[in-house]
Amino acid sequence: METNFALFNQINSICYWLLISSDYRTNVILDAEKDTYSVEIKKYGIVLYENCIEGFSKRNPRFLQYELDAIVAGLLHIKLNVNKSA
Repeated sequence: METNFALFNQINSICYWLLISSDYRTNVILDAEKDTYSVEIKKYGIVLYENCIEGFSKRNPRFLQYELDAIVAGLLHIKLNVNKSA
């Protein structure tokens, strides 16, 4: 679980960086009622990146780690492109 906590922190940090350092808008939502974790990145109202993990609490921890790793990789790719265009 510590690895997943570190990945959550990384996702939140990248989304916060995008929010303050670019014209991208970010949403990170952990919805306990729907049992989902979702990340969305928009620019000028157009969704550029979206990922939702459904059945979040029921996921196998190893599979959840892979899914969170994929979210981090997608966000880092966006961040790299923001840095290149700056």
